[in-house]
Amino acid sequence: MNGFMNSLVDSSVQCWGCPVFDRLFQIVSDAAAAVYDQFVIFCAILFCVLFAFYVINAVWKNMKGGVTDPFYQKSLKPVLINSLVALAFLSMGIVMPRFVTTITFEPVANIALIYTQSMLKTNPDTVNERVTYQPMEMSDDGFYRPQLRDTIIMLMKTTITQFQSYMKLGIAVMDKAFSLDALLGIGALIKHIILFFIGLYLFYGFFKLFIRFCFYFADIIVAMTFFAFFFPLSLILVAFKGGDAPGWLSSLGKNVGTGQFKKLINAIIALAAAVLTYTVIMVIIAKFFSAPGQSAAEIMDLITSGNIFAGDLSGDNLAAMTIGGCVILVYVLNYIYGQIPNVTSMVLDSFGVSQENKLSEQLADDAMKLTTNIVETVKKAGATILSGGEKGDSKGGK
Repeated sequence: MNGFMNSLVDSSVQCWGCPVFDRLFQIVSDAAAAVYDQFVIFCAILFCVLFAFYVINAVWKNMKGGVTDPFYQKSLKPVLINSLVALAFLSMGIVMPRFVTTITFEPVANIALIYTQSMLKTNPDTVNERVTYQPMEMSDDGFYRPQLRDTIIMLMKTTITQFQSYMKLGIAVMDKAFSLDALLGIGALIKHIILFFIGLYLFYGFFKLFIRFCFYFADIIVAMTFFAFFFPLSLILVAFKGGDAPGWLSSLGKNVGTGQFKKLINAIIALAAAVLTYTVIMVIIAKFFSAPGQSAAEIMDLITSGNIFAGDLSGDNLAAMTIGGCVILVYVLNYIYGQIPNVTSMVLDSFGVSQENKLSEQLADDAMKLTTNIVETVKKAGATILSGGEKGDSKGGK
């Protein structure tokens, strides 16, 4: 069963979200670049209005305080210096934001990718063999460079390879349940039947996680859109940082500028955190199926590379496993699936990074609900067809 099912997993468990992310990335990048110059003019006019309001507010506060406030040094000088810098950056056109994304977001994505692939002992060539999607042609004159898009897609594809691997582990466990040892007695038969359902549960659990992960690009796209279109606005609002600006103006600059910057970085890191989280969880499961004295790292290498087969699972452990142990393992697996979001949060918190995937999780929940509704509708339609359209009364009669 391993050979056929593994081929089916390789062909069907691909990066379903990559084409959507690829196209949306290009749309956001091209659209932001197309309207950048016009939006810069609007932001320059807005800056003049805000600056006039700021000066009036500063003069009023200075007069109300008895003209004791060093008006020029405390209020006007910091804003004038920041304004000159901000307006100089705005005058550079699209070159400035492309430079910012090149020295910030691209290194973050590259570090996340290198760390993830090093931890999984894989490389881009191996990932491209297992997940075949290749990015579309993209012009190099947009708001974001194609290199950022390529790195994020490779990070998504790297994670997809692990869902393939973990689903193959479930297939290997199911295949192990069909061994001849199951014929040694009624107890062995029942044990192998439970073992089959453990493998099925592994397969189904990680397939559901794979479906959810296909929506994880949503938060990145939204964060990229906000950052791209509001970059000129964030520049002029930064000009008021350090001065005696009203609270609402300072908070607006924080939410539009540094707030969106952090959200985009956190959304990129959240993709890599998924791989780290699932790998930590799988160490527990791998140790259970490894032979006595065998290092869990050995079987983990087989799992993460997608080369796990029934013969690689410990027959000694499975032979010694009781029916109660099988039931406990099912409970542990169910508990682990529920703890994955908590583990991810703990991992990210240790690096001072928040998890930006609220929109992705909401889309995944909606997709799962839609799938459930479709299945229920098909079941009801099938039952109606089989019954010939007849319905029983409340007492069970016809």
